[in-house]
Amino acid sequence: MKIDVHNHIGVDPAYEEHRTASELVEEMGKAGVDKCVVFPFTTNPDFREQNEVVKEAIDEYPDRLIGFFTMNPRVPEMTDLMYRYKDQGFRGVVTDPRFGEGHESKRFHELVECALVLEMPVWLHSDDKDTMRVYIGPLEALMSKYPGVQFILSSMYYDHVGIATRHKNVYLDTATHMSGGMTAMAVQPVGTHRILMGSNSPYGLLRREVEKIEVMEEFTCFQKSLIYSLNVERLLKL
Repeated sequence: MKIDVHNHIGVDPAYEEHRTASELVEEMGKAGVDKCVVFPFTTNPDFREQNEVVKEAIDEYPDRLIGFFTMNPRVPEMTDLMYRYKDQGFRGVVTDPRFGEGHESKRFHELVECALVLEMPVWLHSDDKDTMRVYIGPLEALMSKYPGVQFILSSMYYDHVGIATRHKNVYLDTATHMSGGMTAMAVQPVGTHRILMGSNSPYGLLRREVEKIEVMEEFTCFQKSLIYSLNVERLLKL
């Protein structure tokens, strides 16, 4: 079983990209990937419309696609929407520094508390280089305050490996700038039990992530199976 946890569908206005669920499923077949976690492009401010695109995708491909919804902590009806998305079958929440809400803010803490109640992981997503300048003190304080919440941390965050080493409720994916060598370096302090295979498609290729892990001599077959699928199956209770 191979599950890729980092895939976008919908419309990306920043890079003028449009990606459909059927295109992703076709790529999955070619790459030998069984399931994918999908969520909107976080560059798109119309998160409600884009979450609906994801909802239609997981309804059309229930055995192939697992939906996460994107949430802007600044909207007044945030928690009501989170409950609604949970009822619709979404399995996690994604947020991004682009929404302009700091990790120290009351609204961001409310988002995490709601995710805790709903038993959903929180994806701290970004593919923006400016994220490397985000002050990590409030971020780590958040992770310490809510040890019952499982976080997936983008590798664009400064010292993401160090953060995951210090906080046992943090998972890392293999996307963005985590090459095979960097993935192996992350495993040393973090462990393969908190590494998830993620391609950041359509900007990364599913096949590349599969092959990157397959050829790594540092990992045993069991450790590869953790990264390929067992970790995310445990995280999402699949």
